[in-house]
Amino acid sequence: MNVRRALVIGASGLVGRAVTDQLLADATYVSVATLTRRPIVDYNPRLMQLVVDYDQLSTQTLPPVDDVFCCLGTTIKVAGSRDAFRKVDHAYVVESLRAAQRGRASRLALVSASGANPRSKVFYSRVKGEVELDVCALGYAAAIIARPSLLIGERAKLGQPGRPIEQLAQFLRGPLSLMLPPRLRPIEASSVARAMIRALKITETGVRIVESDELARLGEIVY
Repeated sequence: MNVRRALVIGASGLVGRAVTDQLLADATYVSVATLTRRPIVDYNPRLMQLVVDYDQLSTQTLPPVDDVFCCLGTTIKVAGSRDAFRKVDHAYVVESLRAAQRGRASRLALVSASGANPRSKVFYSRVKGEVELDVCALGYAAAIIARPSLLIGERAKLGQPGRPIEQLAQFLRGPLSLMLPPRLRPIEASSVARAMIRALKITETGVRIVESDELARLGEIVY
């Protein structure tokens, strides 16, 4: 594969930060741009930090990139309401990926969630399913839809509040996770990031949905 340029949307989050760090360590990518509401406290000569107002993205031009990794997301509790949650996890995601297309991005990897389904009776899962449909309709040449289960990671190190569901994931890790079906087992955010990058490298065209058990396999560390 030729060297490529990457954009990470939502790079300050748990998976987004892991994706950014791994891309910066990957010689395939000559440059990495990040799209966030606040700067990332970091420096790397290959890193371009773009601080944006997501409400104004429709009028902004992003730098040319090849691959875009969208890790933007929140919770209803953090957002404050269902409408605010939908705005971040649907409207901002779709508009960000449209902006990346204007920057000539042709391939994307999106963090969704296990159980995403546009017909789900569960609001969270329904929104995730709807955004999957709308993102795929954008017409990217290749799209990876990652559906992780409960995430494991250190949000405190990123200055973010912990999430109760992720505290449950920490409790269920290790031997206890073997009691769960593979698709429902907790997964490290770093493994999700590694899996997204690897999946996008080997997917030339089309949409590929990667469930959590496959993310775990793709995200294994290879020495």
